Amino acid sequence: MDSIYIFGHKKPDTDSICSAIAYAHLKNTQNDATYVPARLGDINRETRFVLDTFDVPDPEFIPHVFLRVADVMNTEIISAPATCTILDVGRLMREHRVRAVPIIDESRRVQGVITENILARNYLKELHVQGLADTPTELGRITRTLNGRLLAGEPAKRVSGKVVIGAMAPDAMVKYIAPGDLVAVGNRENAQEAALNCDISCLIITGDFDPSPEIQQLACDKGSAIIVTPHDTFAAARLINLSISVLQMVGTNFITVTPDTLVKEITTEVVGTNTTFALVNDADGVLVGMVTRSNLVTRRPRRVILVDHSERSQSAEGIEKAEIVEILDHHRLGGLETAQPMLAMIAPVGCTSTLVLRRYKELGVTPPRAMAGLMVAAILSDTMLLKSPTTTPEDVAAIDDLGKILGEDPLAFGRRMYNAKFDIETLSPDVLVTSDLKVFSLGSKTVGIGQVEVADKEVVLSRKTEILKAMHQYQTVHHFDLLLLMVSDILLEGTELIAVGQTRTVEKAFGVSLKEQSAFLPGVLSRKKQIVPPISNAL
Repeated sequence: MDSIYIFGHKKPDTDSICSAIAYAHLKNTQNDATYVPARLGDINRETRFVLDTFDVPDPEFIPHVFLRVADVMNTEIISAPATCTILDVGRLMREHRVRAVPIIDESRRVQGVITENILARNYLKELHVQGLADTPTELGRITRTLNGRLLAGEPAKRVSGKVVIGAMAPDAMVKYIAPGDLVAVGNRENAQEAALNCDISCLIITGDFDPSPEIQQLACDKGSAIIVTPHDTFAAARLINLSISVLQMVGTNFITVTPDTLVKEITTEVVGTNTTFALVNDADGVLVGMVTRSNLVTRRPRRVILVDHSERSQSAEGIEKAEIVEILDHHRLGGLETAQPMLAMIAPVGCTSTLVLRRYKELGVTPPRAMAGLMVAAILSDTMLLKSPTTTPEDVAAIDDLGKILGEDPLAFGRRMYNAKFDIETLSPDVLVTSDLKVFSLGSKTVGIGQVEVADKEVVLSRKTEILKAMHQYQTVHHFDLLLLMVSDILLEGTELIAVGQTRTVEKAFGVSLKEQSAFLPGVLSRKKQIVPPISNAL
């Protein structure tokens, strides 16, 4: 069953992480697919406190949503051990209808590959009964291939030479035999005796006829082996070539990739050339899968669910190539397009987790305590302990409902959560500027807006000089028209807005004069509701 990844934006906050985890839990109760919570960036201090508190593992980190080899490869591989014969591998191909069989050692490391082309070339050689002159082969392998019985000789002994079909009179036959050859004859004892007297390496008696004691003794005296096979003489001669070890005929010209290799990197080589497959090895070189041409031709895009964002600039690399199954968000609708209808729940509430709880109720599922705790944390974080102007009655009702499952005062937990992230003095200016930065395309302008939520804004403003330096550097490198940092003071219920770039836009938007590139905005706590719209209008 395909995995569907659920993730928030590139700069994950508590809502982004917790909503992805809680929604994945809900979706996995429906048994229609496997849903995997994921993240596109590092976990911040506040979110780390929340996950540790409720003993919830980190969501999987994914750097992009381009299809990987791991998403399309076959994991049920038809392989063969290095001890096999060519005939063994040919039977595997016919039985399982595959065109290539990797040959592996005891550690599942690939020694080579047998393909249909290799078998076809060997079959053409069989038509001329090439023999074993170039491929010395153990008597035991030959016996197994011929479905025969070894009456004289040791299984481990290697024999070589050409294969002679003894279908003529003995005096004529011996002219074609050289010492060390293999001779296939029927139940004619005079022909058997003549062949052994030529010091052959192996006498193959066809038709399942046992040789006389005199012939067996002669073979022992000459040091020759005897194999009795039920096949006819010509079939036996042809099968001998198929008794050689696969290692003597494996192909080594094949593509090897890792599970994390991007599909687009191998598609041209596998689909557009004579190469029809690629072997997939893990970091230790162990075979874990195979990618065939049909895997690539019939592949479907990576399926994803977006939470807490719908802007392409805020989403994963390759999102335009993915199949977006659902969107749950409480921001403005971004510029993403989908190829088919989907569930999109975008509502003016204070937090995405409020919408996640709405979905729990719609599907009749009660979240367990850990999931309730994650949603409480997300809502209180995004609404600044329910003081943000983005807070809606539905957010307040969600906290009441989830608090009953949590078993403690949600606001008391929220204050502990905020205290866990207020160690501002240990954070570098770069981290302060970028840890919760969101990028917006407003008309032709690119605007970055970061936010730091504190109980005392002076803790941050005391470092204003170094913060401004970091902002100028970041703006220059990333070509922002305007870069803002909101220092939101929850107790004062207002924000000191620091700006670099086209700062006249800020003065126009809020009717203020910047002093040393910042101004205090009373009652402003919400980036989404109170900063983005005025800036957009001013631009």
